[in-house]
Amino acid sequence: MPVTTAHLRTGRRWWHVSGTGVFFGAAYVLISISPSLLPRTWYYQGMITGLCAAAGYALGVVLAWLVRTFARIIDLRIMVSGEARHWILVAAPVFAAVAVVAVTVSNVRSQARTAAVVRLAPLSPLDWVLALLLAGAITTALIALARGLRGMTHRLAEAAGHVLPKTIASAIAIVVVVLATAWVSDSVVFHRGMQAFAGIAAQVNSSPPVGRAAPASPMRSGGPGSLESYASLGYQGQMFVTSAPTPAQISAATGRDAIEPIRVYAGRSPDESIEQVADAVVAELRRTGAFDRRVLAVITTTGTGWVDDWSAQSIEYLSNGDSAIAAMQYSYLPSALSMMTDRDTPREAGKALFDSVYAAWSALPLDRRPQLVVGGESLGSYGGQAAFTDAADMLRKAQGGVWVGTPSFTGIAMELTARRNEGSPEIVPVVDAGRHIRFVAGTDGLTHDYYGRDYGTWDFPRFVYAQHPSDPVVWWNPALLGAEPEWLREPRGRDVNPDVTWIPFVTFWQLTTDMAVGHDPPDGYGHRYGAELVPAWGSVLGGSPTDDYSAIIAGIGKTVNRVE
Repeated sequence: MPVTTAHLRTGRRWWHVSGTGVFFGAAYVLISISPSLLPRTWYYQGMITGLCAAAGYALGVVLAWLVRTFARIIDLRIMVSGEARHWILVAAPVFAAVAVVAVTVSNVRSQARTAAVVRLAPLSPLDWVLALLLAGAITTALIALARGLRGMTHRLAEAAGHVLPKTIASAIAIVVVVLATAWVSDSVVFHRGMQAFAGIAAQVNSSPPVGRAAPASPMRSGGPGSLESYASLGYQGQMFVTSAPTPAQISAATGRDAIEPIRVYAGRSPDESIEQVADAVVAELRRTGAFDRRVLAVITTTGTGWVDDWSAQSIEYLSNGDSAIAAMQYSYLPSALSMMTDRDTPREAGKALFDSVYAAWSALPLDRRPQLVVGGESLGSYGGQAAFTDAADMLRKAQGGVWVGTPSFTGIAMELTARRNEGSPEIVPVVDAGRHIRFVAGTDGLTHDYYGRDYGTWDFPRFVYAQHPSDPVVWWNPALLGAEPEWLREPRGRDVNPDVTWIPFVTFWQLTTDMAVGHDPPDGYGHRYGAELVPAWGSVLGGSPTDDYSAIIAGIGKTVNRVE
């Protein structure tokens, strides 16, 4: 980096670092390695630490400048004796070194406890070395970038100072550099990055699953007689229509006669509206005779168009195949990215699909209507619940449902959590004593609350909200940036390290990166629900939470599609 006039005036080289900046940067590094809901891979840990170190350094530099400026204005001088100065210079580094080592060891051990509670291996010593090297590279790059922008500002101010007063020239230089940086960051870095990412996602969406051919059954979209071509369904739609169990597989698990389940799906082309896609799904339901089945499920997909096969096959096994499942694609971007960039489209899709199916279902005679149930996971749960104005509307229109890993900012989930029974925690709130709606963090929660108290009668319609305390998708919320959530003030869940605490700014970014590794733990932790959805759907469809579902779980486990 060239030496600027600012460097010459101060006598500092470009590699000079601020002592206050280093202090705050080190503090933020220690904070960044504090435990979160899930253990991190070394590269995610390195990314978090690097960003936090740069943010801490910047904060320290700004604070130091403000203090110097204020002291200069009021002519404040602090005199320290030579002996005192000597002890400060000797003791401060020793104390800081001891504190850094102690906190680092404590946080590394705590992260290992986080890994243990979700049944994963902790980072190895080599992983920590790699993480710190990556963090150092990121921090250095960001500081160098900031100094380059500062140098650019000084040069621009000096050039403008030849024709303008110094104060005005400096102000103009700052404004120009800030606006230019914002434009480059938004228009070049962010948008082009998003375009590249979208291009990769589109390529994945257009690539057929390896080893799978178009369905041979007319009971599947993309099969014989289907109004939707197999290629138009997209990658996840093709996975969905080719993953249904056969009647023989269902019978082998249940011991009862079964029929072939129906799965319908419609992909979305760039020139189609969401309403057109929803109408195409209803047309497929009519074509396959889906309205004559015992159970009709409307499942809102995730951002990529994925349907959790544990939910889909649970419905099919529990109904002996006498079911139809309707789903549609509205995007092909991963859910985590959609959550942060576009929350409107999933809501529009969830509402459009349910409204179209509900209109056709409502037109049937009362004695010929199938049991209409709803479901969705993560972004699918968020979008699916947008079909209803509130919880009462959901109970009135749908005849049951299972919402999995629902983001905490979802409207109906927020409503229910806010009016939970006094004393019930946010991680598993009790609503109206569990009469119609039950929040569960495992199969046990279907029959009793967090404190082991048995629920009373479970009336129909029944709805289940499955959410793990260690699921970052559930608890990710921009509000974490500046406010401590209730779920971190209350007793932790069984799968959350008690050491996890709220830290402004840091906790939000920790959960943001946690979402990328949400599927790393085994079933029952993080964003992996798996077999616990079988008794949840069994209860919703009319069974008892205490029924023996082991044979069905074993049957589904042999063929389930886990990939989102």
